[in-house]
Amino acid sequence: MATSIQNASDAELIDIATQTHDAMQANLAGYPGVTQQQVDDLKTFKATFAASLATHVASQAAAKSNRQIKDHDHDIVETQLRTLRNVAKAGGASDAAMAATGIPSPSGHAPSVATKPAGAVNTSERLRHTISWTDAATLDNKRRPRGAMGAEIWVKLDGPPPTDEKECHFLTLDSATPYLAQYDGSDGGKMAHYLLRWRMRDGSVGAWGETVSATITA
Repeated sequence: MATSIQNASDAELIDIATQTHDAMQANLAGYPGVTQQQVDDLKTFKATFAASLATHVASQAAAKSNRQIKDHDHDIVETQLRTLRNVAKAGGASDAAMAATGIPSPSGHAPSVATKPAGAVNTSERLRHTISWTDAATLDNKRRPRGAMGAEIWVKLDGPPPTDEKECHFLTLDSATPYLAQYDGSDGGKMAHYLLRWRMRDGSVGAWGETVSATITA
C-alpha cells in the first residue's frame, strides 16, 4: 500500500484514481470546491495513463522476448564460428589462413571449476518435455558456470538409455533454462533419454551429466 501519491506504483496510482473518482462522483457535495469537470477530467486522465501503461508493459515484454531471441541466435553463430575454427586448426590450416578469418584465438582452457549440468524433465504437457538444468555442484543455481555458453542437450528416443552420445542426436544448445522439446503424435508413449553437458566459450565441452529419462505423454 502506497504511503503517498508520490510513492505509489503505477498500478496503485490507477487504483487510487479510480477510488477517488468513484467517491467524488457518488458524493460531489461532500467535497466542497471540487467541480464535476475536475472529476470528469480525472477519469479521462486516468484512462489515458492506463492505456500508456499497458503499452509500456507490452513493449517491455516484447523487448525481453526479442533479447532472448537475439542472445540465442548470437550463441548459435558463436558456436558455429568456434566449430569452424577448431575443425580448421585440427585439419592443419596455417596461421595465415586462420588469421584471415578474423576469428580471435582462444585465450585459455575451459575453467576447471566447470561442473556437470543436472537435468530434469517436466512431462505434464502432451507431447512436450520441458527440460530444465542446474549446476550439479549447486542444485539451486540455474546459471551457467563461468565460461560456459550453455548446456548441450542430446536425446535418444525409445529403447534403453544410451551408453554415450553416439546413440543420441543433438537437440539444442540451451543458453537459458528451461528448453521446450516438442514431439509428434507418433512419439507418444515413447521414452526420451537426455544427455547434457556444458559447452564452453572456447569451443571445448565438459563431461556428461547423469542421463535423464522421461516418457512422452500421449
